[in-house]
Amino acid sequence: MPRKANGRADKHRDDDRMPGEAPATEQNGHAANGQPAADGMPMTGAPASSSTTMSGGGSPAADMGGGGSPAADMGGGGSPAAEMNAGGSPAGAGMAGGGQASGAGMSGATDTGGQTELPNRRQCGVMDVHRRLLSTNPAYAAARSALETATMVYVSREERFTGVARIPCVVHVVWNTNAQNISQAQIDSQIDVLNRDYRATNPDTSIVPSVFSGLIADSRVEFFLATEDPNGNPTTGVTRTQTSTASFGTDDKVKSSATGGIDPWDPANYLNIWVCQLGGGLLGYAQFPGGPANTDGVVILHSGFGTNGTAAAPFDLGRTTTHEVGHYLNLFHIWGDDGSGCSGSDECADTPNAAGPNFGVPAFPHVTCSNGPNGDLFYDYMDYTDDRGMVMFTTDQVARMQATLDTVRKDLPDFGSGGTPEPAGSIVSWGANRLDAFVLGTDLAMYHKWWNGSAWGPSVAGYEYMGGICMSAPEVASWGPNRLDAFVLGTDHALYHKWWDGSNWGPSATGYEYLGGVCMSPPRLATWGPDRLDAFVLGTDRALYHKWWDGSSWNGYEYLGGVCMSPPEVVAWGPDRLDAFVLGTDNAVYHKWWDGSSWNGYEYLGGVCASPPRVVAWGENRLDLFVIGTDSALYHKWWDGSSWSGYEYMGGVCTTAPTVVSWGSDRLDVFLLGTDFALYHKWWDGSSWGPSVTGYEYMGGICTDEPRVVSWDTNRLDVFVTGTDKQLYHKWWDGSSWGPSVTGYEGLGGVISDFKVTVPDSPASIGQGVKI
Repeated sequence: MPRKANGRADKHRDDDRMPGEAPATEQNGHAANGQPAADGMPMTGAPASSSTTMSGGGSPAADMGGGGSPAADMGGGGSPAAEMNAGGSPAGAGMAGGGQASGAGMSGATDTGGQTELPNRRQCGVMDVHRRLLSTNPAYAAARSALETATMVYVSREERFTGVARIPCVVHVVWNTNAQNISQAQIDSQIDVLNRDYRATNPDTSIVPSVFSGLIADSRVEFFLATEDPNGNPTTGVTRTQTSTASFGTDDKVKSSATGGIDPWDPANYLNIWVCQLGGGLLGYAQFPGGPANTDGVVILHSGFGTNGTAAAPFDLGRTTTHEVGHYLNLFHIWGDDGSGCSGSDECADTPNAAGPNFGVPAFPHVTCSNGPNGDLFYDYMDYTDDRGMVMFTTDQVARMQATLDTVRKDLPDFGSGGTPEPAGSIVSWGANRLDAFVLGTDLAMYHKWWNGSAWGPSVAGYEYMGGICMSAPEVASWGPNRLDAFVLGTDHALYHKWWDGSNWGPSATGYEYLGGVCMSPPRLATWGPDRLDAFVLGTDRALYHKWWDGSSWNGYEYLGGVCMSPPEVVAWGPDRLDAFVLGTDNAVYHKWWDGSSWNGYEYLGGVCASPPRVVAWGENRLDLFVIGTDSALYHKWWDGSSWSGYEYMGGVCTTAPTVVSWGSDRLDVFLLGTDFALYHKWWDGSSWGPSVTGYEYMGGICTDEPRVVSWDTNRLDVFVTGTDKQLYHKWWDGSSWGPSVTGYEGLGGVISDFKVTVPDSPASIGQGVKI
């Protein structure tokens, strides 16, 4: 495979460990490097008693207002009373989480070192900065014009990036009084808010009326505090600077050490967020993309930042940063910044024209600019309402932000597997010479095609329409001949299910069974026997949850604990046996298992992983686990029935998590993409790795998603990828050669929104033009 010029693993490595992992010498039940013992995960919180409900806040509601469907076993929002907060200490019912808990009705804003200005009406300074740069910086005007042109082209072509864009952030705390030197807990709470808001997992979307709820969009953007500074040194992603300046304005003085602030880190590689005291009632401001590098980023008033500490109502839910980062990603105010007229535009067709900003929390509808009967979309993050009133981005706003991250800010995000990578399962086989493939179209509906042994149905390039507006790629299982069970997440992040019983789709060709939940990951499925299904998801507390079909009814959700940084990987090597794997907050692999009578684990399996684990079982009591290390190489460990091996180094510079399949006893086939986005393959034949331990077979292609692989017979493999034209492509191994050739692919048509397991960019109207 193509190799990086640097970052290679040392040739003289400890084969039992991965880069960044300390030796596993244990002392008193804990590893010498501080890793947890085998019975727990870092920062893991458990409810007071085992629960069969999955809660996002308090007690599960009997019904949900957002989509009109009952929340059968899962609730949305906040932190459950029985779960642990991010710091590992119990968060009592109604407590703020992080820092010191504020009592009922208390804002949490304090100042022990001087007077603190607490605005009661939103004011954003982005247009002051924009107009100043337009009048003083000709290069800025040219850059803005070029970006708007590029954005129009991007949106018109319906281009979207694949995967999840993870943005490294540095928070510069610039403080004059002790109160302004905000806590790490307050900073962490803001990052959590950004991730919920930009992934549309915030539970308060339930306040959006049904006439607007179909516009709510997941941007597929996530944020994390940087772990490496510009010089390559480890960092917390936070700087702290004491200043003699009492308050700052929109003149960017906070962004320079020479004027009482702190210089930015390289804005091409970090989102710089300055938190300080602002004057004049200002809550925050941002610089649109295209401006000077030495002032790029956002500035936030400390009492409008995060959800605890100095955060003060009505701006204590972290939405000021959500709003300003929207500007940073090229979003305008929703009324178009034309004063109080109706001639301005935010360049988003799905946001109603509005006369001006909305303040406080307006009553619906608020009609202006002849936009009745529904009026202004004041629920949008880019309006001026209080924090509790702004809860959503729209589909067109997401398109603009993605255009920015694919153009002028293309070097900023990490599109790797470190965010929330989702599981496999979109291709299944229920019998010899039978294949069923499931994908999402550009309208986010599910589509299906199949190989019946002689031809593709409904045609080589055709697809069967299966309805839905899906927020995850299909996850499909088969527990018997001519049986299929497909699962997706809906726009409410609940789990939905449909099935093929051999003659018809249930509950209908385009219908879905509602299974509840507010899920932070798409489901992962296993089946260990006829008429048995086991589904695993992450909840809003990032714990693992399990529900199952026992042949007559659904059970769940069962709380399995943990604070998981990857969706689960699940495998069943025998009847009534389940093995689940996740990454912990230390990016190590953890394992728990069901032995037929009870759950065990979490067992610590080590590693510092840059991808979620992939696991396969080729026989009873055998497990093979593969991950990508921090050097982008492939690593392998295995359970032989009595003990775990160390990590075996397998080389490569990999750009996707591995996909692994076994077509027989003691046989493994591994597929992944290289840095040239071509497909690569290696295999274990029972005695050695081919073409070598660290070598790979080149299989051509320019692929945009992880490969999906299935085997329906001994010495048979079928591989599916998506190309740069968003079509589905197929190649196969027939026992003697690759078809149509070693580097060739069969085109299967379609314009696919999602095939691997990335959460799509937004919900869309089911009536949109279908591009498949």
